[in-house]
Amino acid sequence: MKKSHLASLIGLILLICFNAGSFEQETIPLNLKTGARSFRYTEGWLLGPPVVAVVKCGSYDLQEVRRAVAEAIGLIGGLGDVIKPKDAVAIKPNLCDNTPAEWGVTTHVNLAIALIEHIRKITDSEITIMEGTGASPTIDCFRDMGWKDLTKKGCRLLDLNHPFPHTDFETYAVPGEGLYFKSLRLNKEIEKADVFISVAKMKMHSSAGITLTLKNQFGSPPRDVYAPEGTSKSMLHGLSRHDISMVINDINAANPINLAMIDGIIGMEGGEGFWIPGAERKALRVIVVGKNAVAVDAVGAFLMGHNPAAEYPSPPFVNCQNYLRIARDLGLGPNDLKEIDIKLGKGIKRIEDAVVYFKTAWANPEVEPDFKPTEAHRIKP
Repeated sequence: MKKSHLASLIGLILLICFNAGSFEQETIPLNLKTGARSFRYTEGWLLGPPVVAVVKCGSYDLQEVRRAVAEAIGLIGGLGDVIKPKDAVAIKPNLCDNTPAEWGVTTHVNLAIALIEHIRKITDSEITIMEGTGASPTIDCFRDMGWKDLTKKGCRLLDLNHPFPHTDFETYAVPGEGLYFKSLRLNKEIEKADVFISVAKMKMHSSAGITLTLKNQFGSPPRDVYAPEGTSKSMLHGLSRHDISMVINDINAANPINLAMIDGIIGMEGGEGFWIPGAERKALRVIVVGKNAVAVDAVGAFLMGHNPAAEYPSPPFVNCQNYLRIARDLGLGPNDLKEIDIKLGKGIKRIEDAVVYFKTAWANPEVEPDFKPTEAHRIKP
């Protein structure tokens, strides 16, 4: 056999093996806990009712952010059905790199400050700010971008890249046996959160197409486990370009989001950070808040000028399959705006009026068939 043919055969075997199951290919113990946290809903969409608010927010001034957050929370019917008295709450921002929120890469701390004020009206239990950065050390991001100041408001900071306060990470089976990972290792403190809130940044993404509240969960699995060579959580991106779409859904199945918020005041087009050629900050001047993360991300994609139901290789999913469609197929939430109850804030008559086009990241012309979950993959609570 020619060397070139042998290399192709080996490559094909490896691709089949890795796409057939999890990255680690381990046998999952029968007594392994399924998911770090369970789904709250057993009927309808697993991540909750698809009600989403879009509200104008002109700047990061704290008073302006407070006004916008209050308006958005009011439009979605309040937080009483999401947060209960005595609930412990986790807030996951996007602090992927140590850069100011005004540059369009990271979540601004003022969104969390405004949100926490509403949370405190319902529960006096612990609020934990959780993040596991992909580049700069998490503690540096907390300190340099103002998140450390939240400790003065009674919040706890937790670096998800390390097992502290435990000695090791916990292994959880992915509900439905997973699409890419059969199990995930996470900081056990995630278990303690009765409510998990994703406060993401509005950005395009070089691999996933868009990065909003679902993709924000790439900060939940630890870098110490999923980046053995020091790269930015390389294992989570998989071997094939389409693996990232399955991984996003695996993480969100193992750790469901209960409330989703997008910082769309200043976002980023052309990629997720300045390390991507052609990536630039882009102002949209809105925040998006909702009770179903898939629905929130679908609205976010539309606001960036893209069809959330588009199939690869159509924009914005020029380099991978549409992970929002996969989430829909799994029963997590809708990616069709016709199925979403969209509430528009003051000054927005039609959602189309709020759209600002965000250019996609560079596209690799390789074409592969889409993965479509079957009924067997559909997650049962």
